[in-house]
Amino acid sequence: MMASNASTVLVVGSGIIGLQTATSLLRRGHKVTLRSSNSPLSPSSTSPGAGGLWMPFHCDDQRLLKWSSHQLNEYLETYNLIEIGSSKSYVEIVTAVLPFNVSSDVTQMQVDSDTGTYTPLPQERPQWALHPHLNFQSLSMPQLKWQSSVTGVHVPDSFLDTYSDAHTFEAPIVNCPEILRSHQRFVSRHAEDVSFNVEYRSVEEIHADASAISADFVVNCTGSASASLLSDSSIKTGRGCLKYFRRPDSFKTCLLADAPPIGSDDRPVYAIPRGDVVAVGGFYLEDDYEPELRPEENEVLDHNASLLLPGHANSPWEEVGTWVGFRPTRVSGVKLGVNTALEGAGGGARWIDNYGHGGSGWTVASGCAQDVCDIVDYLHGGEQR
Repeated sequence: MMASNASTVLVVGSGIIGLQTATSLLRRGHKVTLRSSNSPLSPSSTSPGAGGLWMPFHCDDQRLLKWSSHQLNEYLETYNLIEIGSSKSYVEIVTAVLPFNVSSDVTQMQVDSDTGTYTPLPQERPQWALHPHLNFQSLSMPQLKWQSSVTGVHVPDSFLDTYSDAHTFEAPIVNCPEILRSHQRFVSRHAEDVSFNVEYRSVEEIHADASAISADFVVNCTGSASASLLSDSSIKTGRGCLKYFRRPDSFKTCLLADAPPIGSDDRPVYAIPRGDVVAVGGFYLEDDYEPELRPEENEVLDHNASLLLPGHANSPWEEVGTWVGFRPTRVSGVKLGVNTALEGAGGGARWIDNYGHGGSGWTVASGCAQDVCDIVDYLHGGEQR
């Protein structure tokens, strides 16, 4: 239902950030026009190919906890609707295993003053892990092995043989293409206009389009394209590569090694069960713009599959696709807020940015969209007073 004081908003971008922002604005009762150069499911878009794991990745921002908590609660609500049979399978929850090695350096240990015994310092939990529904735990590998024998969680030999400990948590995994389709249907049904073949080359072109529809606000959700559109030199594109394998019904564990010796920050090794596929990755290569999977990267992904997928080394799982995407990481944090340098240019619409979420778009989208809605409501309400 349209609010009596509805504002008119031009949203630019159709990845998960843009679509979620448009959806949230529509639900708040605003009039939305959506423009993008690509459809949400285009192979050139980053959002549909992502693994879909809810977990912050390369998103250094003090607002991250608020945004990710909002998104987590939304996923849990969707999951609960699925459980009672009133929603499609957009979200599932599986156990995630993140292995690590406890340092043997005594300078990084705590000492018992009575016995003189050195023990490892407890691993500090990231703030996002404190949500009670995640059931975040830190276990030794023997403990995890025993637990897996009871729960059926898959712990590969490569983890058991290489790491001393692991974090585990109950991880939401989203079916990215299905959620994008759902948002696209909703926006197409309720927005004033939607177009996926508009490529803006400048801020002036966007303001001209906003003026043509008498928009009160422009919301820029163009991700890595903001580097050129706004001359934002703090955008560092993080290239990622995946292979998709046909998922057997029995595979219900998310595996992620980003600690040596198997993984690293720029070469994380992971397998994420998403819908009817398992996404095996990965890479995080800054300022690498190669659009195709390189032969050597193909070999790395095959090796990662052999490390993580049960039985793959001897009886390979069916490969069903590959993906290369570009995460819009911003060194100085997510750009979300009113851009005073661009707002009201030429007497036109006020400008709000919402980009630079790194590899965390699926982890923060709805939380960021709520902030955009709050800004629109506050500024438009002030203009009405």
